[in-house]
Amino acid sequence: MKRVLALLLCLVTVVLPLASCNGSIDMMDEDKGDIFHAYIAGDIYAFDPGIDMTDKSSVKLLGMLFEGLYRLDAKGKAVKALADKVTILENEADHEYKMQISIKETKWSDGRALTADDFVFAWKRLMECTNQSTAAALLYEVKNARAVKAGDASIDDLGVVALDTYLLQITFEEKIDYENFKKSLASIALVPLREESVANNDRYWSRRHATLVSNGPFVIKEIDRDENTMRIERNNYYYRDTEEDKRDRYVKPYRILVTFIKEEDKPQGQRAYADDLDAIYAAYQAEDDFIYMGDVPLAQRAALKKQAHVTDANSTYSYLFNTKNALFADARVRRALSMAIDRQAIADLLVYADPATGLIANTVFNATEGKTFRKVQGDVLKTTADADGARALLAEAGVSGGSFTLGYRQNECETAVAEYVKGVWESLGFKVELRPLTAIRETVVENSEEVDYLIDSVEEAYETGDFDVLAIDVSMQSTDAFPALAVYALTFSGSGIDMTSANYDYLPHVTGFNDEGYNEIIERAYAEKNIKARADILAEAERYLLEQMPVMPIVFNKDCYLAKKTLTGLGTSYLGYRDFSDAGYKGYKFVPATDDAPATSAESTEGNCQHLLNQGAPRPNFKRNLSMRRAFCIFALTSPSVDVRIKNARKEGEYGRQTQKQERHQDIHTLPPAKYQLSARLSHHQRHLRAG
Repeated sequence: MKRVLALLLCLVTVVLPLASCNGSIDMMDEDKGDIFHAYIAGDIYAFDPGIDMTDKSSVKLLGMLFEGLYRLDAKGKAVKALADKVTILENEADHEYKMQISIKETKWSDGRALTADDFVFAWKRLMECTNQSTAAALLYEVKNARAVKAGDASIDDLGVVALDTYLLQITFEEKIDYENFKKSLASIALVPLREESVANNDRYWSRRHATLVSNGPFVIKEIDRDENTMRIERNNYYYRDTEEDKRDRYVKPYRILVTFIKEEDKPQGQRAYADDLDAIYAAYQAEDDFIYMGDVPLAQRAALKKQAHVTDANSTYSYLFNTKNALFADARVRRALSMAIDRQAIADLLVYADPATGLIANTVFNATEGKTFRKVQGDVLKTTADADGARALLAEAGVSGGSFTLGYRQNECETAVAEYVKGVWESLGFKVELRPLTAIRETVVENSEEVDYLIDSVEEAYETGDFDVLAIDVSMQSTDAFPALAVYALTFSGSGIDMTSANYDYLPHVTGFNDEGYNEIIERAYAEKNIKARADILAEAERYLLEQMPVMPIVFNKDCYLAKKTLTGLGTSYLGYRDFSDAGYKGYKFVPATDDAPATSAESTEGNCQHLLNQGAPRPNFKRNLSMRRAFCIFALTSPSVDVRIKNARKEGEYGRQTQKQERHQDIHTLPPAKYQLSARLSHHQRHLRAG
């Protein structure tokens, strides 16, 4: 147990770059800024902005790796990102409506220039008739978008073109609400992509982390699945204000070491996951330098309610019914299963959640009122259970029971919800088999060599329709209600067309839901140009959809995290991810690395550890001394005499607090002013480590 704890500490608490511990990520090179240690409650799979919307962990990272024309601030306002100058061109006589956007000159993470063509490629890929992406609804206002998606027009007919290297032109079918469209452009799904990176558009391109190029503030450098860590470094080609360059180099973090919980190979299932989460939380509590935790253990949420940072997420945790299953073919059965659920009880269980009163989340705006869609349009679903009403509906449908599976991502929150729902549904006479979904390891041959890729089994089940009931986070895609509702209508489903059918028929939503009444409502909403009338039609669509219940909203998601007070400048995206691009450490004194820093090769790990333990005075308290803690981590992994090592390290590290203060004061004030500047945080003891 001590060796396991030491491993976790080694992974998540060390602020100096890590020496190579048994092949783990080596971060002991030149200090170019501060190093953040973050934690994500989930596995890491793929990073396809247009597709990977069912994985909360990937979505959070996508916002750090890619950047589009606009971003949303903490209040949901669209602010320029890569967009520079925006010009609206309207010719009422010729029925022409265009938006021209000049793009800031920036580069991809490999140094290649990012151009308007990269946006054209990404958007055309999204709208290909064979591409399964629910984000397609974001672009249906673009000229010929629907015809392209239906296979009735060439992809080159899509009203998106690069007029020049850095000039993008978007042509619309009709006059639109341009400000609302700018908010759609902030969606992760509409970021640029490099055509050479996507290559043949196989399912593995976004899993090839070594060759993945991105354009956001950070780039993936390495994923170590043996150690459950991912190293992200600042993208040195990310555009910056030249006047702020000197400050940016140090205020912004250079590296983020992300520790994640690996969902595969967990024979103990939920308990193993919870143990991992609890261990990392214990490390967060104990260590001053482990400053950010991207989730809070379920058992700790009530106690940490005031301490945690909690915001509304742009998604609704929901269950999808496979309507092609005979048991769920009748809407009354689906509605009965929904009525039996106490949404308030589930929200109370999760702590950081609100009971879903509709499908559209709290983050979606009502275009006409300046308030949220939910507040203006009112509630559709009750938050309490109606077991008697559920039984009456089942009797009316002539259904007294049946067997089916409930698929969900294996983590402690979703497991807790699934176990509760299973109990409720079995009380109605159904037999429910829980189906926890973890990673699928898939081996393919590339360049005559076998390569392993991890496939998200939740995403796999979603895309293939291989489920009875499936739990997912239904992304709102933007702050507009239309994309979230339109995907359940046949011609807006985003699933393109069925290339195997004789007539190239539309593919419905993955639930198999296809209702003429609902299709008609969405068509009216699409055609309506008066934004007030359109909002009312979308409210009608939501009520109709939840009467049919192919999707069962459970709770409105909330995003929560823990952060130490030394972390400053952490931004919050309205779309549910953290923005580390301007983060820093409070009170950090930067000192350039010296030439005599200890060697860090994997072959000299033992010698490095001994060097750290044998450093000269001053040698501070073990708890505060990063050198001691780092050496302890390494030795704990390599030495059979763990207890002896800990005792010796503690004994050697015990010095008086007053002596530390005097030495720290003397050290800082004897340095030439040019040798350090205010930025993030580097302790006195780290400077001694650099000096050897």
